[in-house]
This record gives sequence, structure tokens and C-alpha cells, in this order.
Amino acid sequence: MSDIYWQSELRQSLTDMDELCRMVAIPSRAVPTDYPLRVPRPFVDLMEHGNPNDPLLLQVLPRAEESRIAAGFSKDPFREIAAQCCVLHKYAGRTLLLASPECGIHCRFCFRRHFPKFFAAPGPPVIETLLAPIQHDNALEEVILSGGDPLMLGDDALDNLLQSILRINHVRRIRIHSRLPVVLPSRLTPALAEILTLPIPAYLVLHVNHPHELSNDFLQRRNLLTKPVVMAQTVLLRRINDDVETLDQLFRRLIDARILPYYLHQLDRVAGAAHFEVSSEEGVRILAALRERLPGYAVPLYVREVEGKGCKDVMTL
Repeated sequence: MSDIYWQSELRQSLTDMDELCRMVAIPSRAVPTDYPLRVPRPFVDLMEHGNPNDPLLLQVLPRAEESRIAAGFSKDPFREIAAQCCVLHKYAGRTLLLASPECGIHCRFCFRRHFPKFFAAPGPPVIETLLAPIQHDNALEEVILSGGDPLMLGDDALDNLLQSILRINHVRRIRIHSRLPVVLPSRLTPALAEILTLPIPAYLVLHVNHPHELSNDFLQRRNLLTKPVVMAQTVLLRRINDDVETLDQLFRRLIDARILPYYLHQLDRVAGAAHFEVSSEEGVRILAALRERLPGYAVPLYVREVEGKGCKDVMTL
């Protein structure tokens, strides 16, 4: 299996703020940050040049607001760092496996932006140890691959991990959460489609926040994925998608591409991201308006994560 092209394209990602500002034709500014810049060039190509408020740019551009201390925001809002483990048992019947420490893009609102690199991508020598807790717990029916981003694994490493999970008889479903195919469409290849063609139900949940992220390249490559059910989750973000028109357009484009809107997330309250927060009251109002416009299957659940709770809270009137 060949990973050459997408990995080569990934290595060309922008990591210098001055270079990013030059590419999108906005004034450069120095912003100290402890969370490094990383943006794939195909994602940059979707930004409106000369617009410092472009909704894709705002998701990745370091800003001075990140250094402000905000009440209720912390570096480890769900105590995952404290657990120091890459197998997290957060939900009944499901387990979350942090399959890769790396992301293809550094979103400034990421709730794991302060995660230390205490875990590494699972290679063959450690997969058996990594999966041992799952192997010995017959109540676990579903394995959720997260990270980082599990599709940052090369094809062989991803295939080895999935095949190892499939050998656990009581695992009935596999779910993969990823942003990479949206920000780097070259990751969607016939080889990846084959890997994701599994003998048990498989679900690919893509992270998409704005309709401009759905490039023609991505939409064409999405058709390679005939086996996994493809869904989407979105984070409600101030100045990016906190209005009815933007989310209406996003959810329509998703269902037209046979991608089911799954969750609209209230912002996770991670330190450095407070300037992205939209009030839950505003979020509920937006969702109520969307229900009047869209078919029911096009309107995701509006949810928030609560530390220590075994399920997400559904936000309603």
C-alpha cells in the first residue's frame, strides 16, 4: 500500500505564521503561542485571500486572545491528561482508543491542544498490549478510534490496527473520527477505501465546521468510500459558523454528499479557546431555526461533553 503522495503533501503543511499570512494576503503579526501552527496547503487554498476574517483562517490562525485566562476553561477539561492512558473508557459498551498523537491540522479550539505526547502511534509490538483491556472486557461492543487523528497512521499501520481489533470477537462495531480527509483530501484513496471495507459495521465521522471546507476534490474522493457509513460532527464556533445561514448551507451540502450530520458540539472549555465560545442559549436558538428549514435527518444533535458523565448532554429548549 502506498502512502507517498498524501504524506508528501502533509509534509508541505504551513508551520510559519508569516508564510501563512503571505499566502492569504493579510498583514503578518507575531503572536506568542504554546500551540504550534500547522495547516495543510489544500486547506489554505480554500481561504479567501485578503480577508483576515475568513472562517477557515480563523480556525487555524494564532491570536492574542489565546493567552487570556478565562473562568471555567482549563488545560484538561475532561481529565484525560490526568489519566495518562491511550485507552479511555468514557461510555457504556464503548471504548475510545487514541490511535495517533498527531493531527494533520492544528485547530486553535482543539480540546486536546495541551495534550503531552505521552503516547505514540501503535505499532505491531504494542498493539497486543494496547488492546488487552478491550480483549478482556466482553461488555465492550464498539471501539472508537480518535487521537490526534487516526488517519494520520500510514495505511499498513492502520490496517494492522483494524485487523487486530477485528480479532476481538465481542467487538461488533468500529468508529473512526477524523478531520484529515476534509483538510487533506489526498488522504482519501482507493487503498484507504479498501482498508475501511470491514466485515463488521464501520462508521467514519468527519469533522467539518464550515461549508467552504467541502472542496470539489474532497467531494469527488468521498465517493471512494462505499462501505463505511460516513457522518459528520461540527463544533459551534463564534465568528465561524454561529449563524443559521452558514449551518443551513453546511448541513445541506453534507446530506447531498451522503454524509449524515451527527453532532453539533458546544465548544469544549479548553484553555486558549474561550474566544470561540457561543452561548448555549444562542446555540439552541440556531438549532430551532434549522429544524424549521431542514429535514430531520439533516439536523444534528446539539450536545456538550461533561467531565465524568457517561454520555453527552443533549442541549434543548
